[in-house]
Amino acid sequence: MTAGLVRRLSRSKPHRDSLLRNLASQLFLHGSITSTKPKLKEAQRYAERIITIAKHAAKKPAIFTPELQSRLHLSGDTAGLVRKLVEEVGPRYAGRAGGCTRLLQLEPRLGDRAPAAVLELVDQPLRGPDGELQRGNLKLWLTVKAAMYAAEQGAAPSPLTVRNLVKLAHGKELEQFLADVADVRRLLLEHQGAADSPEEAERFVGGLRSALEAPAAAPAPPARKRYEFAPRPARN
Repeated sequence: MTAGLVRRLSRSKPHRDSLLRNLASQLFLHGSITSTKPKLKEAQRYAERIITIAKHAAKKPAIFTPELQSRLHLSGDTAGLVRKLVEEVGPRYAGRAGGCTRLLQLEPRLGDRAPAAVLELVDQPLRGPDGELQRGNLKLWLTVKAAMYAAEQGAAPSPLTVRNLVKLAHGKELEQFLADVADVRRLLLEHQGAADSPEEAERFVGGLRSALEAPAAAPAPPARKRYEFAPRPARN
């Protein structure tokens, strides 16, 4: 149910605000969260506002830092979240006017069949400063898996896969992005217990490099059919 422009989420206002603060705090702490789709849609709007405030807090911390603190749960693991937002998250999205989060739909949840989804930060580094694999980047993993399946069939990546790769590589250095792609491919093969060779890895990355350097070759998605006014029939 909705009231006005927001979802009540079957909660009172204090309970709803606490839920959104908790979801946003976990999103910025881990880079990715899973919940029901209605909750994540509201959490996405809430997180986008926090990122906008974090951008301003980097320039005027005395004014905007208290606003950040009021919108987050700051205890335990999330105690240092304000510093992370100001020093890492805000500068990462300084060149973006919006669209700093991504919502991906999942299969309905087991049991109650509620619509489930994943909310993640875009442009999340694949590995942290310590070299450990980080949560998030689900779209990158799915896109690389689709490209691997096409390569196993001896075919080129589909136009949809190419478009997703172009979007994921936007704003990144090509070599670093391809290194992340190769890393994801290696981890997927290890999980499947499949063999790999440097020649196959180089061939796979080279094919994606060619697709990324010539994105115009991928056909654009079909345009939506719009309403047209039909001429009025002439009267006898």
